[in-house]
Parts: sequence; structure tokens; C-alpha cells
Amino acid sequence: MDEALAAYEQATFSGCTTADDCQEFMTRKLAAAVEVRAAMQAKDLRLYAEPIGFVDLAEERADHYGRDNLGAKGNSYAVSKPLQDMVAWFREHPEG
Repeated sequence: MDEALAAYEQATFSGCTTADDCQEFMTRKLAAAVEVRAAMQAKDLRLYAEPIGFVDLAEERADHYGRDNLGAKGNSYAVSKPLQDMVAWFREHPEG
């Protein structure tokens, strides 16, 4: 679990500035979040139900807006927000 979270933090550290850069960044961010979700599912579905749901929501939004259009401001925010909520959950639940 710690490895997946560390990989997520590394993948999302840089941020983005241009639409092309943001597309690549959001694709990388979502892929890293999917790995975190897999680690949570393997460790304890019940304990991690809420942050797993955040990743599910981010993926649903990515599919809705189109994974090839994640660089647009509104789309990137819609996908990023639940992932930010996932990170916040871990800060609020350090035992997780």
C-alpha cells in the first residue's frame, strides 16, 4: 500500500501547464490512482471503501468526459477532485 501511494505521489508531483502536458499528467495521475485502488482492494475492501469509491468516481468521470480530453480545465478538475479527496482521506486516516 505504501509503495502504491508513494508511486502516486511521484506521478502527481510535477503538475502541468499546457493542455498537452495536462493530458499526459492526468492520464498518469489516473493510472497511478488505479494502482492505489488495487492495493487498497487487496489489503482491506471494507476499511478502504471510501477512498476506493473516490478512484471509481474519477474513472467514471474520465470515461464520461473522454480519456483523450482530460487536459481541458473542467475535465481535469472533475477527475482530479475525487483523487484529491482520496489523498485527503489518507491524511485524515493515517492508520490506513
